[in-house]
Amino acid sequence: MTDDQDLHLGSLDYQPILKRELIEKGTTFSRHYVTVAKCCPSRASLLRGMAGHNTNITEVNAPGGNWDKWLISGQNEDYLPHWLTAAGYNAEYIGKIMNGYNTANYAQRPAGWTHIQTAVDQYTYEYNNVVFSLDGETPVSYPGYHQSDVIRAMSLDRIEELSTQDKPFFLGIAPTSPHMELGGGKWPVPPVRYENEFPGLKAPRTANWNPNDTYQQQKASWIKGLPLLNETTIERLDGLYRARAQSLLGVDDIIEDVIAKLAEKNILDNTYIIYTSDNGWHIGNHRISAGKSLHYKEDSNVPFIVRGPGVPANVTSLLPGAHLDLAPTFLDIAGVPPDDLRYPRFLDGRSLLDNWKNPAAELTQCPVNGGGHEVINVEYWGIGEEPSPWGQVRHPNNSYKTLRIVHPDGGTYLYSKWCTGEAELYETASDPGELTNLALNADQDEDRSRLICRLNALLMAAKSCAGDTCRNPWSLLQPEPERRAVSVQSNLTITCLEQALEPKFDDFFASVPEVSFEKCMLYQYRPNEIPYWPENVDLGESFRKPTDNYVSSSPKGKKVVSQGHFGTVAQRNVTLSEILKTAKELTPEQLG
Repeated sequence: MTDDQDLHLGSLDYQPILKRELIEKGTTFSRHYVTVAKCCPSRASLLRGMAGHNTNITEVNAPGGNWDKWLISGQNEDYLPHWLTAAGYNAEYIGKIMNGYNTANYAQRPAGWTHIQTAVDQYTYEYNNVVFSLDGETPVSYPGYHQSDVIRAMSLDRIEELSTQDKPFFLGIAPTSPHMELGGGKWPVPPVRYENEFPGLKAPRTANWNPNDTYQQQKASWIKGLPLLNETTIERLDGLYRARAQSLLGVDDIIEDVIAKLAEKNILDNTYIIYTSDNGWHIGNHRISAGKSLHYKEDSNVPFIVRGPGVPANVTSLLPGAHLDLAPTFLDIAGVPPDDLRYPRFLDGRSLLDNWKNPAAELTQCPVNGGGHEVINVEYWGIGEEPSPWGQVRHPNNSYKTLRIVHPDGGTYLYSKWCTGEAELYETASDPGELTNLALNADQDEDRSRLICRLNALLMAAKSCAGDTCRNPWSLLQPEPERRAVSVQSNLTITCLEQALEPKFDDFFASVPEVSFEKCMLYQYRPNEIPYWPENVDLGESFRKPTDNYVSSSPKGKKVVSQGHFGTVAQRNVTLSEILKTAKELTPEQLG
């Protein structure tokens, strides 16, 4: 899992190993989404199999969320590695786990893993200043090497060891590339051997690149007031785009060597390899210089490629999925069905394994036994961050609730309701740039008003959902009150948007209140987002501890300083044993 890698800016085109070993030998799922388009909440959603409104990990800093909030909420004691080890697996992880795991709290390690080597803040985003903690022990500095090469060497070492065990294994590999280095205008730093690749490469000028006023003024909140990007800024953004592409070549090296090692150990054909990112990224789209944290496709629709047993080669699928579906999928692979006592009761996602093996399957437009798989929920609380070429810009009023309808054969929509009260609606098949906001003046069009009424109700259900109702939010929207979310039901009255749009349901959908916020806040607060549907929703509170007014750890150590850029041609195949020769534990002074 990479960090901040785009799908819609074409970054995969500059990874020849990814193309050769995964895309051409596996299936690409072009409609896979994150539920929160930001690092920490997205990773929490993946690891817990829950929507952001149920993990309550909603940001990368307090009060929304970080590693400290994850710990205090108790979710560290009940998530993916615990479930996999209970199923008889070794569960291991290398790289970035979650924002806020740092030199002050490192001893409170990510629990459940049989082995974990974790990137430690304040070094996670410094490519040539690598500091990791092994199983919560004193962090170690690995001077003279690029982070991608250290992660590659660690991964190969673990596969070498894991292949000798009797147990099957899960190994998460999470490099920081192509995330920006922290600080104003600091691009990702590729390994030295790749720093001159792709000369003249520019960010793609897509339909929504730096749009004119006609389109920009249709946006909501802080986005609609952005000025046109000038040529100086555009030149800097093209530099960012090149640096991102260059840094991903270091990830390609990891892919190449991991696959070669799996083949060497004769376990490649019995291994699923999943490639994705924690969220997407935009550059110049909708006049925003760069960043994430938005509901638009650039940020929420991420790379997702699977190679493995039974997965067809060189196929692209339109079947939808989301990161909260991955934990259920991994449990499915591990042979833990939903009726097993080891299966968590709170998972919001569903297994995608059937989709992986049958990527050309067609979704039933209105399934008899319910469905809702075409409904993707994306949400956000807090600040819109824009790491511009000149420094970090933080935009207020960026909280929103969003859903996507991504049915391959039906209408495809993006509908959002902002904390400012504004709404956006895009028909994404005919408007892939998400430029023409159909929510404006919708009251003058009867069909559009009816559509928005239904989408509002569906968004109300999605923002309130848990478990079965997240897997099929339509089950909350039955005209008969006694049938709503009783359990997984057959022969529901309404199972899809096409049915919901029938005029005979006008009165029912008009009775569903509008999705709204009392005000724009930096974190999730139940009273601020009333009403819910139904009113007594749990929001995951039964499965986590309270975190009101929690305090984040504050690292105060004297930082290790690294000089130089690494990742030379000579270091392309460096081994972990060689890297360890110069490794040094951080001193008490450096830990603070």
